[in-house]
Amino acid sequence: MSIKNKAVTIPKKKSGSTNVNRIFFITVSFLLVSITTGIYFNSLNNNFTNWDDEAYITSNPDIRTLHGDSVNVTLKQIFTSYVVGNYHPVTMLTYSLEYAAFKLSPKPYHVTNLILHLLNSLLVLYFIWLLTKQKWTAFITALLFAVHPMHVESVSWISERKDLLYTFFSLATLCYYLKYLQNQKLKWLYYSVSFFLFLLAVLSKAMAVSIPLIFVLVDYFMGKKITWKAILDKIPFFLLSVTFGIIAIAAQKSLHAIHLTSYNFFERILFSSYGILMYLWKLFLPYNLSCYYNYPGKQNGMFPIIFYLAPFIVIGLSWIIYMSTRKGKDILFGSAFFLITIALVLQILPVGGALIAERYTYIPYIGIFFILARWINKLVDNKSVALQPYKIPLLAAITTILFIYAFLTYQRSKVWAGSVELWSDAIKKCDNDQLSFNLRGLAYYHSKQYDKAIDDFAMSIHLNNTKANIYNDRGMCYLEMKKYKEALIDFNSAIKYDTTNADSYYNRGSVYNDMNMFENAIESYNQAIKINPDHTKAYYNRAGAYFLTKRYQQALEDALQAKKLGYDVRDDFINAITAGMNQVIR
Repeated sequence: MSIKNKAVTIPKKKSGSTNVNRIFFITVSFLLVSITTGIYFNSLNNNFTNWDDEAYITSNPDIRTLHGDSVNVTLKQIFTSYVVGNYHPVTMLTYSLEYAAFKLSPKPYHVTNLILHLLNSLLVLYFIWLLTKQKWTAFITALLFAVHPMHVESVSWISERKDLLYTFFSLATLCYYLKYLQNQKLKWLYYSVSFFLFLLAVLSKAMAVSIPLIFVLVDYFMGKKITWKAILDKIPFFLLSVTFGIIAIAAQKSLHAIHLTSYNFFERILFSSYGILMYLWKLFLPYNLSCYYNYPGKQNGMFPIIFYLAPFIVIGLSWIIYMSTRKGKDILFGSAFFLITIALVLQILPVGGALIAERYTYIPYIGIFFILARWINKLVDNKSVALQPYKIPLLAAITTILFIYAFLTYQRSKVWAGSVELWSDAIKKCDNDQLSFNLRGLAYYHSKQYDKAIDDFAMSIHLNNTKANIYNDRGMCYLEMKKYKEALIDFNSAIKYDTTNADSYYNRGSVYNDMNMFENAIESYNQAIKINPDHTKAYYNRAGAYFLTKRYQQALEDALQAKKLGYDVRDDFINAITAGMNQVIR
């Protein structure tokens, strides 16, 4: 009698592998947080700057009322208005919460930015892990993201909170989308969470509108077939993108930040091609970084030659990327990720005054970092005997480059210590841009270094002698120094180049006031109030001029109007006006 043995397959336990992965990710997460915190730690002592921080925070009354009965008013204001030509209510809400807790102490704002950058680095780690299931690819991508010098602007500049927030919600959206693709259970929960996170992303910054295209790219990388279901799943995301894209354009137009007529279509192609090359160049060689990159000037009717070569170089790179698909999807996926997420700021539609900006690379660079990380991962795993002698030197070189990037980031974060340091660095990199001189001049003015401010304003005027605000700013310095003749010349020049600026008329009135030329002062205040009927200081100072010329009734009306508009009018001033009126009656 024979007994037939039936083979029994016993499932292998995965607990060991799972534990190894858990230990790995705990370890590398600790490394990411530790290294990044160490690099950026000194930047927590940085101050606010005069580049948008005033409009967003230090001089923004809309973030100061998130308490008591004013909460609803604040929320309505945040969700129904534009700030500096942008619509990002979630970002503004974070500033309101910070102001409620910390007022205008800059450190908590910097701490929040750093925490968000740390979370984003961890999300990059998780996203690439979900995408590839390769631990080292995920870690290297996240490490490059965490320490690259081009990301300092987004982290150390308080006003770029929107970059950090939209990236946080965008990466979380992508992670949940991958979980939706990879898991049969709870699919609609993952889908719903992904959509909600995407809504928060576009409410943080409009650049998130490109994320639905990344969904399509992820489908391609994962080998998903194009089906009607796959298309229908993405329609709600695309509809949201279109809606917020329209809102973003309206917001930019409200500040006249879109310059459709400044350059023709051919020139915009040159700029966008050059931008792509510069972003790639500075990824590998982050040298000569600056907070501001101005548009190029023409010499003999021509831009520098690199602008005309750039489109051809981009076409050549595109061909290389296309040919790379014969050997895999990595290069196409990473390059497309980069281009999709940076396309909106490549100046095809010229927005703002900068040709390129380091903050625009915050999420797009993930695509290029991914390509590099996959290459390094393949290098480590390659068993070729011929390659073995070169592995250690190559890995040593890569490690050295990472250390250099980390050091450059540490050094770069110091540039954002304050306005003078920031614009001095920009001037060092480019000494022919009027904006940098003007903003450093303003920084000197606020620190009462008037001679230095005047020098910078003079240089700014030399570079652009028709900018009314520069004359106004220099006139303020002369007024503080009691150089009234020079102040009047500058305020008159400011009015000549911009007759709609109420502050220039108000400042000229202040000069006349100090010179006891009260009739001239009143005339200037009249113009300021005509342009801006809510100019509280103009009402208050005109009240003073009326008082000194014994027109007490007009003085009282202006003083009360200034008080009604929120100006801190002292009771003793009103009492003095009333006493003057009574004396006239007697």
